[in-house]
Amino acid sequence: MSQRVRRQPQERPAAGANRAPPPLTLAPREGRDQAMIEASRAVIGLFPRERTSDFSVKELAAHAGLSERTFYRYFPRKADAIRPAVDASLARIVSDMRAASRARPLREALVESLGQTLTEENSMNWENLLAVLNETESFRAVWLQILTDAEVALARAVAERLGLSPDSQRARLAGAVLATAGRLALEQPFTPGSKRDASEVLVECLELLGPTLFEEPADRRPPARRPPPRSSRQRRG
Repeated sequence: MSQRVRRQPQERPAAGANRAPPPLTLAPREGRDQAMIEASRAVIGLFPRERTSDFSVKELAAHAGLSERTFYRYFPRKADAIRPAVDASLARIVSDMRAASRARPLREALVESLGQTLTEENSMNWENLLAVLNETESFRAVWLQILTDAEVALARAVAERLGLSPDSQRARLAGAVLATAGRLALEQPFTPGSKRDASEVLVECLELLGPTLFEEPADRRPPARRPPPRSSRQRRG
């Protein structure tokens, strides 16, 4: 009989693991954090494949190639195991948005970034992962925290592009809207019998908003070119 995870508050992680996990920063990760991402991807690959998160820490650690102690050091709670890999995907989307040419509309940059990330990271298997994320309260809580962190990161990207303060109402609204539209784009295509491309759904969501939210302020746009004045002879002709 396999050992199952002991639930809080009985679950006793390794020393120091009882502290709340730090919020996601959507920043590039290296070294030890890269090892966490790889372990997280291994766990994420297991959850959707089996369509459940009902595994013991011993089973998850073995699947990720870690000792139980190392697993707890990386992930204070079992639900935290999904955070690094999803965080890395969101970080890539934000990074691609920031790197996009300013000649391209911001919405186009977001749609392309999301589509490219989903295409190149098939191992995430969002279709089944989202079902697992809504399986328990602890996993739902982690997913909602990831979306909240994504709002902040997206708000900063929009603010940088439009010359706004990241704390401005417009930047924060844009971040919240983009995060929600992205979530709907991931969830909606996987409705039974109506699977669609996530990028197409994202385009539809953003089109419902109109263009104003993501346009540069008037004082930052290049002046419109006026036609040359007509001569008096041209006016008479």
